[in-house]
Amino acid sequence: MLSENYWNGAILDSVEAAIQWAANMTWKGIAPIVHHVETIYDKGIKVLPTELEQYHPFWQRSETLPKWDITIVPG
Repeated sequence: MLSENYWNGAILDSVEAAIQWAANMTWKGIAPIVHHVETIYDKGIKVLPTELEQYHPFWQRSETLPKWDITIVPG
């Protein structure tokens, strides 16, 4: 079960430790695919609203946190 308690007591003192912990968690029996991304992204880059529209059918927004909590359901 994925929860904040999963990390409780873990010493995440390195990137490798955090990746290992993240790779071993599950949610509803499904394990994540974990990648360490070292790319530095430019700030202020945004996707045009017209390009973003194609993804809206796959988004389910939270009723309590609609701006921040989005579930993406594969098509």
